[in-house]
Amino acid sequence: MAKKRRTKPYHSLEEIQMRKEQLNEVIELEDQELKRLWEQLTEEEKEMSRGEQIARFIKYGIMAYDGFMTFHKLKRNYGNILNIFRR
Repeated sequence: MAKKRRTKPYHSLEEIQMRKEQLNEVIELEDQELKRLWEQLTEEEKEMSRGEQIARFIKYGIMAYDGFMTFHKLKRNYGNILNIFRR
């Protein structure tokens, strides 16, 4: 469980406004950091050569085949695929 931070009591509206501005600055800085990190994660892939494209298609094809064969074996061994969850 998160620790509760003790905050000093505010005695005037100016103190509340100052604290609000400080928190808004912190939130803005954190927001900019999150945006930067998100852009790094979602940036476009570099232009791939023809060989790299073919290798990627082969890799995805093998993954799809492997998934299909796993499903087929489960279905063959357990009958209806929904029965897996009933046992």
